[in-house]
Amino acid sequence: MRFLLTALRWLLTITVILCVIFAALLFMDRQPVVEQDHAITAAERAWAHDWLSARRSGKPQAGKLITLALSERETTVLANVLIERLGQGRATVHLENGRAQIMASINPLWNPLGSFINLQLTLVEQEHLPQIDTVRLAGLPLPGTLAQALAKRALDAATNTRMLRQVDFRNGQMQIAYEWQPDLLERFGSGLVDAADRVNLLRYQDALTQEIAEFPKGKPLSLADLLAYLLARAIAQPADADPVAENRALIQALAAYVNGQTIRDPSDSQTKSSHIRPVLLRGRQDLGQHFMTSAALTVQGNDTLSGMVGWYKEMFDANGGSGFSFADMAANRSGIRFAQLATASQDSARQVQRMAAAGLNEDDVMPTIDGLPEGMNQQMFTARFSGLNQTEYQTMIMHIDHRIDDCRLFRKSTR
Repeated sequence: MRFLLTALRWLLTITVILCVIFAALLFMDRQPVVEQDHAITAAERAWAHDWLSARRSGKPQAGKLITLALSERETTVLANVLIERLGQGRATVHLENGRAQIMASINPLWNPLGSFINLQLTLVEQEHLPQIDTVRLAGLPLPGTLAQALAKRALDAATNTRMLRQVDFRNGQMQIAYEWQPDLLERFGSGLVDAADRVNLLRYQDALTQEIAEFPKGKPLSLADLLAYLLARAIAQPADADPVAENRALIQALAAYVNGQTIRDPSDSQTKSSHIRPVLLRGRQDLGQHFMTSAALTVQGNDTLSGMVGWYKEMFDANGGSGFSFADMAANRSGIRFAQLATASQDSARQVQRMAAAGLNEDDVMPTIDGLPEGMNQQMFTARFSGLNQTEYQTMIMHIDHRIDDCRLFRKSTR
């Protein structure tokens, strides 16, 4: 059940990010389609928190088939509680026979004008699993095929892991049947990797595991050292190997490792999770995670999404997390730049491999973070960088980019 809750929060987060991207390209509504539900009582909220806590703490037997049954009202209450954990927003769910209608109104953390991103989504049953029928964002219809393309790989991954067995919408109730496995989240993530890339990715993951086993135990790992090692492996591949594909695979393998995940072969039920050790960049584990997560998103074909994810994550932190950090933004933007250079073309990919083989340190790929503001809550960030002060934010980003330009790896590509 912990996996299901984690996946729900992950899907909600991705939905928010996608909504932000589309809304930035289109427009936001001045009014929410979902009004504040004052009828949600304190008792219902307490029930939702208890229900979620009970599922997180449960440890079902591996292979056990679990069925959840939730009424329309319970689903709506849970959806609102989950959204509140992510930020500001509200949702409502309407269940019909064979169909579910979901509406959500999200107030972005960075939006000082109080406008809303309004999402309306209709799911229909098809071969035991739901499919997207219609989507409307900020009142504009999006073709089902566009939304379906975003959901198809996730549904395929869920099917390959045998996670979801059946989802039914009947008589004002939603029933979800799934088979519990303790490593479902990793298997689900592995299923999102394109099958054509998985062979290379697993090869680099194996090489990374073997290399890390040789490092002294108890000593943190250096992200620059691991990048240098994997890129040196890439340049040693046969001459007919595609250097872009090699770099893309090693970036995804290393991104999974620094984030504590193991990529799995869906056909191999015996794959075991690796013992993950901290990987540091500028002496910090979080900077390595920011760098590699942004790089991994970029090699999947969307550096805009990568930048938006990193930016939204910082705004989320400013609203009650660890605080907005320009050091994190520097790691995000460095990771994007590295991935772009490593996969832009075969010549560019080989250039990165050759430079790494000759020696690579963190000064080559990540600028210093000295003097970059960190730990700002939303009020502090808004006062300093919003409204008439937006120019100061852009100046700070330009300053970070100039620092990145001065890194040895990127210097040759910009001058």
